[in-house]
Amino acid sequence: MMQLQYHRGKNFGDQLNPFIFHHFLPGYFEENGEGVHFLGIGSILGFAQKYVGKKIVFSSGFGDGAKSTYGSLPEDWSSFDIISVRGPLTAALIGLDDDHWVTDGAILLAGMPLQIQARPKQISFMPHLGSEAFYDHELLCRQLGWQFISPSESVEVVLEKIANSSFLVTEAMHGAIVADTLRVPWIPYVGFGTINSFKWKDWCASMELAYSPHFLKPFYSDEKLGELIELKWKLKSGGILHRLVWSLGKWRMRQNWRNNKTLLKEIAIKENTYLSEDSLFEKRLKQMMSKIEWFKKKYPLRDGIEE
Repeated sequence: MMQLQYHRGKNFGDQLNPFIFHHFLPGYFEENGEGVHFLGIGSILGFAQKYVGKKIVFSSGFGDGAKSTYGSLPEDWSSFDIISVRGPLTAALIGLDDDHWVTDGAILLAGMPLQIQARPKQISFMPHLGSEAFYDHELLCRQLGWQFISPSESVEVVLEKIANSSFLVTEAMHGAIVADTLRVPWIPYVGFGTINSFKWKDWCASMELAYSPHFLKPFYSDEKLGELIELKWKLKSGGILHRLVWSLGKWRMRQNWRNNKTLLKEIAIKENTYLSEDSLFEKRLKQMMSKIEWFKKKYPLRDGIEE
């Protein structure tokens, strides 16, 4: 038996792993499986060396340029069996040929019998998990008349919301990936420095799309603004300088809020949306399904998985 490895945070993209792979590979995984590790969806290759024993890579990616967040690639790949990585940029860093990348494994959702109830479609907005706590995105969506999607909601809820979107404005990469998989147009944006452009470009390249996001002005809630002032300026509340910086910060936040709403209204038109070509999408889905079949032939469940 093997253990399914992915980032265990409460994040939509990561939670797709058990949702997808327990469907396509039933019986393969054991929570406390030892010796063989199946690395699935996510930018997790920079931390793969922490898994002792054999490591099977299936659509995993890397987030280059952000070592503190995504780690560093292994120097020794002898314990890895790479079935596929997320895209051509990850493959190039490792030195793999084109046979070893397809796209993100979330495309497999298109091969699953999803039970999604249809309802009237509306524009949806989805921040990155690392940005969600900075301010009230849901309030922004109410003011715009859009549907808010939290990346911390359950897989089933997020899938239902994306499927019932006319299009999705998203900072979360797996929001875009799943929208594309469900054939819902999407628009990328960046609001904070938590976004890693390498992994976005890696996936977009796999779908022959150019990554050119719209940039929003950073906005912080009163609580986060206070934390930022204390952290950056080392100012404790109550002093004259703190009150001055606070007043200037609040003024800037009001400006950014208005500017962001204006920009979002301007970009949220059909002409700005992304969607991979149908023929390429079907090709990538077929390739990924073939990778699943190749994996099952290479590691037949009835024979067990050898280290």
